Amino acid sequence: MKLLFILTCLAAGLQEGLPVRFSSNFDSGSIGEVSLIDSVWVRPSRTDSVLHLSYEIISRLDPANPANPELQPSGRWFYFMMEGVKGKHIYLDFKNTDPMRAVYSYDGKHFQRFEHYQASLRKVSSFFSRDTVYVSYFIPYGWDKLQERLRQWTASPFVVMDTLGTSMMGLPVQMLAITDPQVPEERKNRIWIHARVHPSESPANWQLEGLLDRLTDNSPVARQYLRQSVFYVVPFANPDGVYGGYSRSNARGINQEINWDHNDSVTSVEVQALRARMDSLTRERPFDLVLNMHAQSDDKISYYVPTSASTYPEYHEKAMRLAYLTTDNNPYFFMEDMFYSSPAPRYVEGWIWNRTKGKTLAMTIEMPYSFYNENPDRPWVTVTSLRENGELMLRAISDFFGWNIPGRYILKGTLRGKKTIFRHENLPAGEYQVFIWKDAWVPCDTVIKKRTGMFRCVIRTDGEPYTGPLRVSEKATLRN
Repeated sequence: MKLLFILTCLAAGLQEGLPVRFSSNFDSGSIGEVSLIDSVWVRPSRTDSVLHLSYEIISRLDPANPANPELQPSGRWFYFMMEGVKGKHIYLDFKNTDPMRAVYSYDGKHFQRFEHYQASLRKVSSFFSRDTVYVSYFIPYGWDKLQERLRQWTASPFVVMDTLGTSMMGLPVQMLAITDPQVPEERKNRIWIHARVHPSESPANWQLEGLLDRLTDNSPVARQYLRQSVFYVVPFANPDGVYGGYSRSNARGINQEINWDHNDSVTSVEVQALRARMDSLTRERPFDLVLNMHAQSDDKISYYVPTSASTYPEYHEKAMRLAYLTTDNNPYFFMEDMFYSSPAPRYVEGWIWNRTKGKTLAMTIEMPYSFYNENPDRPWVTVTSLRENGELMLRAISDFFGWNIPGRYILKGTLRGKKTIFRHENLPAGEYQVFIWKDAWVPCDTVIKKRTGMFRCVIRTDGEPYTGPLRVSEKATLRN
């Protein structure tokens, strides 16, 4: 397998033996043109002097798109190494990309954001304590990182890895099937998730990692998830793009996100592999849910919710319910953060819609790079918060399908006039908070069960009867 790397090196021979070198010949690395704009020695004291170096950086553009030549190539992603920077003041001016506060690492593994006083929109101004530093648009999630995590996830007896096909550069398009094989498939909800269609959107993989870690942690909650579902997960839908450090395309220049309705000559081999496997898995029964995981420059989490006019009211209501379940008790995601769209056939959502006419709910979810809810005063995006969002999305999926998991039970009611009666045949002893659903879980009662057995709850209304679910959560585990 022969892979193409792009290596850009700049030697700034400012004084003998002290060049600054830029390079990107590593997994997910990318840099375009680097120009030295200024160099000056500054004496902060009589005995000290500091070299200030200013660089202008033009990020590498994706290749021209043969499927959609009208689209301008993107140059958002950068990830490069600088050598020879210790003790120098380095100023970076990014001309064709928009980092709010870029990230850096001295070992290529542990990244942190530049502080507010070191970085702003498109700018970095910093001293470095070591001679080699990596600088990136966001915390990378590269090919090697994924292979390491795949080895860990597939150690579980509930995870099977398969290859859907091979990319143009020879990388496998890998898929995980995650379920408890002892439970018959017909009893399970079927969920398809793919991420990293746009290779620069590494927050999507950090979110997905949180979901997968929770799904495979062998806890009682995780085991119950696996009894009630089968997850088909493609972590890298565009492996060439990720490995090659592209922004929104594969190595051929194709934007796979809008490639689902093209003819074969300009359909990427990766999209062909995804479509073929989705076809084979749904010949007898459609997926219940398809999630397309991305990241966006808008400083908020968003679902792209299909409108009622472009689908039908019940479908839109289902989409809104999943979206609002994901915001519920989520400190990062709020109801007002949604976008609304139509399922156009060039997107996976439209491709699914045309095939199932609403039998499968299909949506895109976007993570931010900078901060949440368009509020820079809130905590900024971290790997920890992205992983937490993955766990919260899994919890929302569980509530959406009405899965009963230890400490958290979702009950369907039976209408009797203006009464709605909810039952659980064998609720464990404990103290519970009871919730009804009104675009969020609203507490309505507290129940103490002294012994395991039948639970019964009646909701009475003066107007229209309540038709939503009831959630019964053990107080000690309300965030299950």
